[in-house]
Amino acid sequence: MPTIYDYLREHQEPIPIWLERFRPGDPFPREEFFSSRVVYYPGAGNDGQPVKLFASTHSAHCFVYVDYHVRREEIEAELDRTGFRGYHTLARIFVQERELTPYGWRPHIEPWEFARAEYILDVAPPFAFLEVLERNSDLDDSHGARRFAVLFMGADGFAAYDALFCQPHSVSPPFAVVLQDHGFGGNWEDFGGGGLLERIAQRTNTFPEMLLVANNTVPWEGYERVEARGECGGMGHFVRHLYVRK
Repeated sequence: MPTIYDYLREHQEPIPIWLERFRPGDPFPREEFFSSRVVYYPGAGNDGQPVKLFASTHSAHCFVYVDYHVRREEIEAELDRTGFRGYHTLARIFVQERELTPYGWRPHIEPWEFARAEYILDVAPPFAFLEVLERNSDLDDSHGARRFAVLFMGADGFAAYDALFCQPHSVSPPFAVVLQDHGFGGNWEDFGGGGLLERIAQRTNTFPEMLLVANNTVPWEGYERVEARGECGGMGHFVRHLYVRK
C-alpha cells in the first residue's frame, strides 16, 4: 500500500515566489503568506510531524502552529537548540495582532459555546512570530523544500482559525488542517467531527482541501480517507491518516 508521503508527492507545488525571494530583514508578508498553501495545526505543541510530512513532499511550504499552553520562550529555545532536521533559521519575525487581523475580525462563535473555555488552565501569554527556515547547503530536494515558513501563535485554536481564515478579508482557506483532540483539559472543545472547529468552518464555508486526522479523532463530514498507509505523530503517537474533501 502507498503511504501518505507517496500521495502528497503527487500534489507538489513550486516554492511560493515570495518565499523564494524572501531576505532577512523583510517585514511580515501577511497577504503573501496566507495566499500560499497553508497547513493549520491547532493544539500543535512542538510536534514537527506535519512539517516533515508536507515540506518533505513539497506539497506545502507554509504552516500555522497554534497552542495556548506553550510559551514563546519554549518554542524559541527548541528552535535554537534542535529545530527542524536539515534546516537553519533564515529569519524570525515577531508579529503583532493588528498585523494578523488588520481589518479586525468578527467571531463566528456563539457566547454559549465559550462556556467550557472558563475551565482552561495554564494559558501562556499570547504571542506570534514567523520563522523562515532554509535547507542546509549539503542537502538537496530529496530531503525537502528549499525553504518553508511557520507562523507560531500562542492563541486559542478555534478563535485563530476564525480570525485568520473565516473573515470577509481573509485571503483563502487553509490547504490542510491537522486534527487531533487532546483530552484531560487539553482542548476545551473538539477539533474533530461535530466539534466547534468544524462548526466554524460550516458557518463560514471555509473548508480545507485536506485533513490530517489522528485515529483518536473523528474526521469532519464530507471528507473521505485516502487509501494510503498512515504515520504516527503528535502527543500519544496516534496514527494519522490523510482525508480529502469529496
